[in-house]
Amino acid sequence: MGSPGILRDGPRVYAKARFVWIREAPGDTGWIGYLWLGGSARLRNQAPHYGAGCERWVAIEPRGFVCVDGTRATLDPDDPVLAAIQPYTPAIERAWPHQYAESRGVPRYEALPTRDQQRRREWDLEAHLARVAAARQGDVVPTLRGVDLRPAAEPPPVFPTLHSSTHEQHRELRPRSTLAYSHEALHQGRTFLLSADLMWVPKDRVSPYPKVTFRGVELDKDARLPLAFFRGEDRPQRRRTGDGFEPTGDQWKRLAWVELTGRREELDGVAYLETRDRGLWVKADDAVVPVPAKETPWGAPLDGPDTTGRTPRGRATWLEASVWQGWLIAYEGQRPVYATMISPGRGGTPVPGKDPLETASTPIGTFKITGKFATATMVAPHQFIHSDVPWTQNFSGPHALHGAYWHDDWGSRKSAGCVNLSPLDGQWLFDFTEPQLPPGWHGVRWQPSRDPATTFVVHG
Repeated sequence: MGSPGILRDGPRVYAKARFVWIREAPGDTGWIGYLWLGGSARLRNQAPHYGAGCERWVAIEPRGFVCVDGTRATLDPDDPVLAAIQPYTPAIERAWPHQYAESRGVPRYEALPTRDQQRRREWDLEAHLARVAAARQGDVVPTLRGVDLRPAAEPPPVFPTLHSSTHEQHRELRPRSTLAYSHEALHQGRTFLLSADLMWVPKDRVSPYPKVTFRGVELDKDARLPLAFFRGEDRPQRRRTGDGFEPTGDQWKRLAWVELTGRREELDGVAYLETRDRGLWVKADDAVVPVPAKETPWGAPLDGPDTTGRTPRGRATWLEASVWQGWLIAYEGQRPVYATMISPGRGGTPVPGKDPLETASTPIGTFKITGKFATATMVAPHQFIHSDVPWTQNFSGPHALHGAYWHDDWGSRKSAGCVNLSPLDGQWLFDFTEPQLPPGWHGVRWQPSRDPATTFVVHG
């Protein structure tokens, strides 16, 4: 499921490990971005550069320098380590760079383990495998509901010795942690999954997630404002009658959307919204309705010319989100271009005097996108791990916009404080926002003196 293959379109530097740092100048200690396992960037020139900490630095496109040490990074597209790992690297051209599953409590092995090694790490191994065998015979085993017990059809790949930084440090995934993986293989009668950091986990101790396919709408292409999304459950369609707003017997599906006319009526204290769908109405409380701002963060009206003289550099991109209402709108200048539902912190907005992390709240205010990472592993409170979270964009300390592959409950407050997006929305917004991720890079850090950055306005 990995990336298309090793690029050979001229001189490149190739990453053989995770976090191959990109420095602004040779020998710098700070970083401006990084390459990732199997990724590569074109060289600006082939001349070696010299600086502290490395015998050879190379200049890459569009800026920065990478240390070529042969173990973490190489100039050789035929390097045997690079060739071995390439089929299992993240497919970042897709909204879902990996496959995903939830841990039931699973060990992680650096190499495919012997049965004795499994016994030492998995205290209930024999009883667990007996339950697996019974479930395959048709017995109902409650602890294995949702687990895919089909054996792999292929033998495992053989890897050369990998750099130690290839693997993340955690030795297990606690129950409800998440796993990103790219491949499955049969080893001594048991199927193992190859994790995103090239470690092995038993397939019979995880449950795969269904693919999350919700996406928002591109405005003036898919739909126009105002519009309504439907969260949580299917919602009844209604018609205006002499007696009020009567259900038709039909429903709008959960996560669907419909355009609105802007007309609103109240009856007995309940608000209803008219749709552009055959004159149908929806109860306002059944809908998530993104409400665009009246002006940009720099004070330009959305319905008139920008005479402020304060338009930001670049494309003047900005985002606006409502924590309590569960929506997000993306803008380019004064024009809204995308609308969707989000899942912000389950604690809502911050409680005065408390750290938002303590209350699982989403910070409110005006922020900049300060870092973008195609995938990033996140450690939540109590050591719950979300592996290789796609489309991560930092905006306030540890808080980020990011794709969430582990739920499909958009418009509801679900997260520990970050702003969850569906993988499709995450990819769209990642490509839309500034700073742009240069080709081949896996992560980029905002450099205020060089790059514009998208503004993110978060309110209740």
